[in-house]
Amino acid sequence: MQTQIDLPKAFSVREENEFLPIQHLMARLNPKLVVTQAGTGVHVNGGCTVFWGIVYLGGERPAQTEVEGALKEAGFDFARNVLTKASELWTG
Repeated sequence: MQTQIDLPKAFSVREENEFLPIQHLMARLNPKLVVTQAGTGVHVNGGCTVFWGIVYLGGERPAQTEVEGALKEAGFDFARNVLTKASELWTG
């Protein structure tokens, strides 16, 4: 079975140690997929502060607009949160 996914994609987890299982899952799906932490913050629907991550294809750093678009699609609240770690994606 094959499927097509537009990358980058964003997701959130409650605890920072939950990134490791996601990294292992993505590596098993496709070894070229990279999972990195983008920052912390709340969802647009509220709730507690969570950790936000980005999945993208290795070797192709996503542009700032792509990362922000993926985070917005996933529900990152730009009005109340500030991206700190995500800037490392497009600056190296």
